[in-house]
Amino acid sequence: MGRLTNEKCWACSLLTATEARKLHDNPTDGDRCWRDDTCHSRRSYYRQGRGRVARRNSVIEEVTVPIPNLPYVVLHTYLDKPRQANNEVVIHAICAELWVGSTPKAMTQPQHTFGLPPRSVKEYARQLLDALYLKYGNGRRSGFERFTREEQHSIAQCPVRPCSYHAAHLNPYQL
Repeated sequence: MGRLTNEKCWACSLLTATEARKLHDNPTDGDRCWRDDTCHSRRSYYRQGRGRVARRNSVIEEVTVPIPNLPYVVLHTYLDKPRQANNEVVIHAICAELWVGSTPKAMTQPQHTFGLPPRSVKEYARQLLDALYLKYGNGRRSGFERFTREEQHSIAQCPVRPCSYHAAHLNPYQL
């Protein structure tokens, strides 16, 4: 185990050699701690410090251990305002995305859910999980028990068309 850092020497290493000598070797108001035989190497040690350790560690070979490709499902919701925990808001649209490892595998078709009561939206989300499990689960329920996370998007990003929010279907001049 190495020595503890001497705070005074570390602070001195941040100064130039001339400033350090003026501060520590001055006979009238200095603390007379300057030693020509040790201070030069000690200041160098503190200036290079962690960089030396990093250079020494860079010769160590890295071993990469791959993480198994496990499936997980992400729920995408399109909301009027961001939802906080235990906050009931109207979910405009919903879809689910299946990932295996770091690769997206499948996505359910986004559907409008505004106007549905919260219980029906939760049931529909459960149906999304079940549909992905039936198609891609291979008999293993792992990864399909619940959503790994929920990504919340603005209604302005709603991918479903026609959409009452975008109201493009109401403009007769748009082709």
